[in-house]
Amino acid sequence: MPENNIAFAKIVANPTAYSWSQAYNAGRLFAVISLEKNEEGVEENDTLKALGKEILDSLENEYFSLETKDLESIKNAVLVTSKKIPEDVFCSFVICAIVNNILYGFVLGKGRIDLEREEKLGTILEVKESPSSGAKAVSGFLQKDDTIVLQTQQFAELISTDDLASSLDHQPPSEIAETLAPKIHGHDKQSGASAIIITYKTPEEQNKETVEPVLETEIEKEETSPVEKIEDLPRAPVEVSSSRSLPKITNFIPLILGKIKIPKIQGVNHSKKLYLTVAVIIAVIFVVSAFLAVKKQNDAKTAALFNRIYPSAQKKYDEGESLLSLNQNAAYQSFIASKDILENGKAKFPAKSTQEQQIIALLQKVNQAISASSGVTSANAQSVDSSVSSLLSVEIKYPNATYFAQDDSNIYFVDSNGVSSVAKSGGTPKVIIKSSDLPTNIGGLGVYYGNIYVLDKSGKQIDKFVATSGGFANTNYFASGVSPDLSNADSIAIDGSIWILFSDGTIEKFTRGTEDNFTITGLTKGFSNPIRIATDSTFSNIYILDKGNSRIVVLDKSGNYKAQYQADILKNATDFEVLESSNKVYVLSGGKVYKIDLK
Repeated sequence: MPENNIAFAKIVANPTAYSWSQAYNAGRLFAVISLEKNEEGVEENDTLKALGKEILDSLENEYFSLETKDLESIKNAVLVTSKKIPEDVFCSFVICAIVNNILYGFVLGKGRIDLEREEKLGTILEVKESPSSGAKAVSGFLQKDDTIVLQTQQFAELISTDDLASSLDHQPPSEIAETLAPKIHGHDKQSGASAIIITYKTPEEQNKETVEPVLETEIEKEETSPVEKIEDLPRAPVEVSSSRSLPKITNFIPLILGKIKIPKIQGVNHSKKLYLTVAVIIAVIFVVSAFLAVKKQNDAKTAALFNRIYPSAQKKYDEGESLLSLNQNAAYQSFIASKDILENGKAKFPAKSTQEQQIIALLQKVNQAISASSGVTSANAQSVDSSVSSLLSVEIKYPNATYFAQDDSNIYFVDSNGVSSVAKSGGTPKVIIKSSDLPTNIGGLGVYYGNIYVLDKSGKQIDKFVATSGGFANTNYFASGVSPDLSNADSIAIDGSIWILFSDGTIEKFTRGTEDNFTITGLTKGFSNPIRIATDSTFSNIYILDKGNSRIVVLDKSGNYKAQYQADILKNATDFEVLESSNKVYVLSGGKVYKIDLK
C-alpha cells in the first residue's frame, strides 16, 4: 500500500531541562512521547532528550523486527520498549501502527487517541490514571478519510475536545497542526505537549480486498465513553501486563478428569477412590504448572536473545540497501556483516522455531543482496589473435622463459641466458643482464623508468639493476634493516611502489624500500594459487590472476575489493596483460590468447 495514502503532521512543544516531548514517525508507525522529571533530578539539559531517543529507537527496532504485525506482537514490542523508561521519569507515550486497513493503538502512562469519522469525533482510547504496569490497547478497522489524533497527556489537557473538533473540520493535517500549534507554544509550562494528526486516505473498496482478520472481542464500555459516537469502528482494548500470565490451571481440570479412569480396586470404598483421584489431579496440575513455568522462562530467554540478534542484522541489511547507489563496496560490507550476525545466531534457536524461520528469511534476502553487490561477473572469454598483445606474443614465442615485463618499447624476460629484451616492433632478443649476475631463485621481474627489478626469493632482497652507459649496475632495493621473507613470492608489479604477490594470496607493498601498510578488505573468498599481479603508475587498481579460482580479482590501491571476473579458461592461464584504460584484459591460456572485457 503506497505511503502517500497516509498524510500526517506533527505538533511538538519547546523542551525544557526537566520536560521534553517528541512526535515520531517511521513508515506506518507513529508515536508521541513526553518525559518529565523533577527539576532537582535533572543534571543536564540533554538528559531527557537522550532518554527519549533511546526509547524511540527501541520501539523502532522492536516493531520492524516483527515478522507478523498484529495486536499481540505489536503489544509485546511496546512492552519491551517500556522497560527503557526509568521509574523516576513520568512518561506519556501514545503509539499507533497502521497495518493494511487496521489501526492498532497503545497508551503507556497517560495519553489519548481520538478518531474523527464522518464529522464525528470520539475518543477510542484514553488513560487518565497511570496503570501500575503494562499498557492499554485498542484495535479496529479504518475507513477512508478517518483522522486519528495521538496526544500526550499534556496536549490533551491544553486542547479541549471542542477546540480539536473545530480544527479538524475537513482540513488536511498540515493545516490542523498550523491551527493548533500556537495554542501549544503559548504555554511555556506545557513543554511535554505533543501530538500527531494522521489522515487515512485509502479507499474502503481497496482495503476490503487486502484486509486481515482483526480481533473482534466484545468489550465493555463506560456509558459516558465518547467512543460510542463511532459506531462503525470495531474495537478491542486489551489490558497488557508486563509479563504474560500462565493459563489458569482450573481450565485443565475438566480435561484431566475426562482422561483419568478410576480403576476398580477391591476393598477400597468410593470415598477413598475420590481422594485418590483428587491426589492424582493435584499431581498432574503440579507437573503441568512446572512445565508451563519452565516453558515461559525458556520462551523469555529465547525472545531476549532474538531481540539482540535480529534487529542488529536487520539494521546492517537496511544500511547496505541505503548505500547501494552511493558506495557498492560499503554496501557489500554491510550485507556481509548482516550475514555474519545471522549465521552466528541461527544455531542458537530451536529448529523450525519462529525465530529460526525469521532469521532464515532475512538471511535469504541478505544472500541475494550480497550476490547483487559482490561485483562477480561471469566473463565471456573470446579467443583472439595473439598479435593483439605484444607481451603475450613474446611469451608464446619463448615458452622456456619464466618471468616477463614490459615498458612502452620493449618486452623483457628471464631465461637461462639472463634477462633479455626484445623490441615490441619485432627483432631478435638481446641479453642485457647475464645469468651470472642474477640470483639463482627468481620470484618476479619488473621494469620501471629503464631500471630492471629482479626478486631474489632466497636472498630476501630485490636486485635493482640501474641503467648506466656501460650496462646495468646492481643495487639493493630494500632499505637497510628491511629483509622480508620472499621465499613464497610469485610475482611483482611496479607503479612507483613495488607490489609483491605471494603464493598464499598475501600482497605486500613497498615504497622506497620500506614496507607500507596494505590490507585486503571485502574479498569474501580467499585466493587459491594466484600467479600474477598487474598494475602501473597509470592504473587506479591492481589486478590478480587467481588461477585456482578461475578468476581475475580487482582491488583498489587501498586494498578494497572492487570486482572479479570468472571464466573457465583462467584455470589454465599462465599470464595476463591488463589494459585498464581500454577496459580489457588479455589472457594467455593453453597457448592461446583470450580477451575479457571489463566493466
